[in-house]
Amino acid sequence: MDLECYKIDRVKIEQVIIGEIIASDGDGPLNDAQILVEAFRAATAATIDQQDVGVLFSGGLDSTIIAILASEISKVTLYSVGVEGSHDIEAGRSAAEELGLTWEPIFINEDQVVQAVQEMVKLTGSHNPVSLSFQIPMYFVSRQAKEHLLVSGQGADELFAGYARYSVMSVEEKGRQMETDMAKLMDETLHQEQKVALAAGKDLRYPFLHTASVDAVNRIPLERRVGFETSKELLREVGRMIGAGFLAERKKKAAQYGSGAMRALKANARRQGLTVRALIAGMSEEGR
Repeated sequence: MDLECYKIDRVKIEQVIIGEIIASDGDGPLNDAQILVEAFRAATAATIDQQDVGVLFSGGLDSTIIAILASEISKVTLYSVGVEGSHDIEAGRSAAEELGLTWEPIFINEDQVVQAVQEMVKLTGSHNPVSLSFQIPMYFVSRQAKEHLLVSGQGADELFAGYARYSVMSVEEKGRQMETDMAKLMDETLHQEQKVALAAGKDLRYPFLHTASVDAVNRIPLERRVGFETSKELLREVGRMIGAGFLAERKKKAAQYGSGAMRALKANARRQGLTVRALIAGMSEEGR
């Protein structure tokens, strides 16, 4: 997939013209959340283009917003990945029931996680335990989903200061860190994900990173975007407006922990007397 349409330094929207929805809905000025709803809706429509779509679904706010918007224009299946009883499996099940959308769990075990990481090391060249474990759900969805097109909620944390480390930062510090994190996402993470998805014959796309989304988000002053005590409060308001209010107060859990993948890797490494980093480094040596 060409990542060109996701470049965050563009001002002009090239694929979707959201125009004066930024200014008014005919009944007066739109507030920030209303602007974002329309921008995300336009971005999702352009990203999916009415194809059947599989949604990488943790049951959290980001993936639920994408699921709701995608379901307005396409047939969707929500895929949650994790070990039996993991956070993401239970959260995915609960959220899918609330939404009334088709949901398919993908259960994984320790051996499968280790095999997945071995393959991802070969595909991506990455040896970063956190990065690899974060991508494990996407690895399994890309290999088991029946749809060719997959969508992910990637980018929301970088646009709305969603990571836990942001909680102790000032607005200005958040702004600088968000730029750093977005650059890493665009330059490293997405390219690794694309290699994994393409190896399975899937097309993986990111509505939050479409130019329609990013342009609308960047028009909102930083203070109004991230100057809240609650993490991603503006995005939570978007969720409330489109029917995801039941998730508005749910706390985020990182994918590598929510799926149980990191715990599985640690258990395997521990039995061999290794750290996770050493375990992954050994996988690289075995592949030579």
